[in-house]
Amino acid sequence: MKLKNIVSLASLAFLLGAASCNVLDTQPFESYDEATVWGSKSTADAFVTGTMSDIMYGYINGNQTNWEERTSNAVHSNGGNGIVREQIDRYNGDGGFGDFGSIRRCNLIIEKATEYAGQGLSDAESKDLVAKGKLLRALTYYRQARTMGRFVWVDRVLAPADTASNGLMMSTTKTTTESYTYILNDIDAAIPDLPTSVKAGELSRNMAYAFKSEIALQAAAYETDATKKREWLKASIAAADAVEGASLGTDFGSIFNEKDRYSNEIIFAVYRDKANTNTDAIAPLQNVMPNTNNDNLVKNGCGPLFQTNGGQPFIGWLWWAPTQNLVDGYEVLDEATGQGVAWNESTQFKNNITLVQGSAPDWAIDQEKAEVLFYGNAKSDKSVSEIMYTNRDARFYGTFAYDGCTWWNEDIYTTVNGNLWRKSNGNLGPHMGLSNYYWKKGVYNVEPRVLAGTPTDYHYVVTRYGRVLLNKAEAILWLAGMGEGNYSDAVALCNQTRTVHAKLPAKQINNLQEAWNFYKQERRCELPMENDYYWSLLRWGKHGGYANNGVAPGGKIAGFTEQPTYVEITKDRKSFYIGKVTHGDHDDRQFREDRRYLFPIPQGQIDRNANLGPQNPGW
Repeated sequence: MKLKNIVSLASLAFLLGAASCNVLDTQPFESYDEATVWGSKSTADAFVTGTMSDIMYGYINGNQTNWEERTSNAVHSNGGNGIVREQIDRYNGDGGFGDFGSIRRCNLIIEKATEYAGQGLSDAESKDLVAKGKLLRALTYYRQARTMGRFVWVDRVLAPADTASNGLMMSTTKTTTESYTYILNDIDAAIPDLPTSVKAGELSRNMAYAFKSEIALQAAAYETDATKKREWLKASIAAADAVEGASLGTDFGSIFNEKDRYSNEIIFAVYRDKANTNTDAIAPLQNVMPNTNNDNLVKNGCGPLFQTNGGQPFIGWLWWAPTQNLVDGYEVLDEATGQGVAWNESTQFKNNITLVQGSAPDWAIDQEKAEVLFYGNAKSDKSVSEIMYTNRDARFYGTFAYDGCTWWNEDIYTTVNGNLWRKSNGNLGPHMGLSNYYWKKGVYNVEPRVLAGTPTDYHYVVTRYGRVLLNKAEAILWLAGMGEGNYSDAVALCNQTRTVHAKLPAKQINNLQEAWNFYKQERRCELPMENDYYWSLLRWGKHGGYANNGVAPGGKIAGFTEQPTYVEITKDRKSFYIGKVTHGDHDDRQFREDRRYLFPIPQGQIDRNANLGPQNPGW
């Protein structure tokens, strides 16, 4: 097969044109030698792989970072965005409306694989390809369903007549129920013919089950009919139970870097090879690494100086940093009881720190005194950092770089005037962590350092077994609240990730409310930087009650209005305070429950074609 034929056929991905067009562009449609591509499994697979790459790019490109910023898990070094401040309007396109090119490619796979059965493709090969086309179509539409709730369902390759004024008129699904029914039906149709024993970077039956376990949860959250809600919650559990052969990795951090990139926990990941990948092409790598050097440290009276790479080990392009809010969720082993507790409720904290509420310490910068929530002073020889960060949930060490750790062969000081202090470049802003923490999860140990143009392997974890277990746990909790099943089954699942990944003792839970609190904390600590928390908050808000701090279903979501916080530690590590991140109006967090559960369908699309309406509530 000639390469130009694959490239030409791949161009069909764009035949439906941009979403801004009223009439879908279906030209050209007669220019390709179909038999060249669809007449053999190897060439058809190449088309499927290209389609998969494009579609899954939408799950990874920036999603590990920018959706975290839309919660209190992370802050952007240039300031907050308009979504969290309710500043976007009905013309906003963040919901990803359309993506007709990807849908057309999926439909091409389905139709051509069927047509060429017996003409170069065996029946089994044809079914394999059709199944992959349907799975990819479902995943394309899911990205739109969870943002906007509705989409334009297209289940065939369109011809010019379909989009003429007297032909097919584009219209959206009418309800979220209709949207998720299409998606879950596609997945169910695909599952029997998907391969079972494949690599983590390939489409598989396990991948379909893993996604179904989560998609059914999201569908249930937006479902108003109790019978249908139960049906989808049970489907989520059944899908989780159907995943075979996966297991929890014993070293949490290594699952996300070069040490265990093919972990048996990973069900699907997008893998990149250093032969055609540089660090600047990997957003969760380049854009979470700080940028400072010894010249800056000397100029601003900071240190100690860096010892590697000529005093420039950190020359990334940081935009996003994790918050103290997120760090608070990672428990510490209490030295007296041996149980996991909040870091500031542990015996070692109480015995070694004098805590002061409601005021700022004398050493706080004047303009930041109003930010201080509480502070503490060490009353023993132990340093604040030692007390805060020793014997934490093991996931903490695989997720964050923090004061006192060793990172990139450097001793890290995020203390006042430390080498990775938030102001070591002279003031707040690019490209340092506003919180005095940095992301470590998903950061490869690239030699010699993360620098634009440096080749690197990489993998983005899209779904894994730990996530599936937690999906099942959530469905069980929902059903328990509806009078079916027992919340203790969900607790047992949460204790799997807690004991294996966190290395903490199993937690004892006494009622459904405690079970929900445990589950929410466990999911938040397990899945940051995996494009999850934003969507989980929406589900919990829709469910209401114990899932959303006692608020009625569909009410305000406290997780979206929680102000992000940072830690400040003195140079001698004898005092600290926790303060609100106010830089760039990060503390301005709003949530309108009348509209934020769904993004708008871009009003410009509805203006051009009224059949795409009605507009989503509140927009």
